[in-house]
Amino acid sequence: MGVYHLMGLGRSPGAVTGPLSYLAYRYKHWNKEDQCFFARSGEVAQRQAGQKVGDVQALVLFTTQEVLTGKEGARGRSFLSNEYIENPLGRVVEGPVQGGGPMKEVLRGLLRKEWPGISGGRQAGTIFWCEVDRRDIRNIYERIVQVVAALSGVGGQGKEMWVNLTGGNNVSNFALELAATLSGDVARLYYVQAEDPVAEKCTRFTAEGGYWIELPVMPLALSRLDRAVLELLREEGSLGSKDLYGRLLNHTEFWNLVHGISYETFKDISLTPMWKQGLVAEAGFGYVVGPQWELIQPYEDVLQQARQGRLPLEQLAQREAWIEQEKLNFN
Repeated sequence: MGVYHLMGLGRSPGAVTGPLSYLAYRYKHWNKEDQCFFARSGEVAQRQAGQKVGDVQALVLFTTQEVLTGKEGARGRSFLSNEYIENPLGRVVEGPVQGGGPMKEVLRGLLRKEWPGISGGRQAGTIFWCEVDRRDIRNIYERIVQVVAALSGVGGQGKEMWVNLTGGNNVSNFALELAATLSGDVARLYYVQAEDPVAEKCTRFTAEGGYWIELPVMPLALSRLDRAVLELLREEGSLGSKDLYGRLLNHTEFWNLVHGISYETFKDISLTPMWKQGLVAEAGFGYVVGPQWELIQPYEDVLQQARQGRLPLEQLAQREAWIEQEKLNFN
């Protein structure tokens, strides 16, 4: 089972190809540090058999129609890819600089050079081109969580997803990170950094140290009990802590969440931590839904809707006009 990399895409092809070249370099060498780097990837049986894991099976790229086609925007701005430099691995060079073109065409050519080294022996890779509105957080997030839900629902453990926060704009990268936080289905968050404007044009990784930056994936830690508390507060508006505990004890669905737990323990393990996080707030002598949950809930609702109606990603691409599946042959 290979890894699906989700990422925003702007006008820099190196934001996509650079990480692939870095992964391919480590995959090829496969020393002790490299094995540790990929240790959480793949299936248990693969790792126990000493097989290489962490190969890239598919790319899911979120971008605009203008970037994909290279056509001018409403204000006459060109959306051709930036000029780029095909640098040697691990080095920054100043040329020769190659001209940009429509991003799809530029990326296809560059990916055929970098992807085979991290393809796990596959002769082709799959690209999902996802069109989004780069200024609309809701639009981008809704489409990202449909992809995440589709991939997390495949097989017993779902597909392994890594999220790259290098390309695209701030809105798309925030939507990607938010989807990772709320879903808990993303295995890895990362970005790669270039040391100067010349390095930013490079299509391959520019240094072994300081290039790949790992970020913690911190899923929103809401237990079933916490969610039950929020549901009761949404229904009732406001409840005192003892009333809330009593409602839980006598609830046909939630009683088992507090069975055998004292009132004081309930406050310590659920109510107080939720108050500190802003998920609930004090109101008079009771508690109400807090400001943080009011911010989170619309995004959580979109995620749950995506999970309920999820399709395999290939079927989603057949149904929705905003996502296009392409098989990229490496030869």
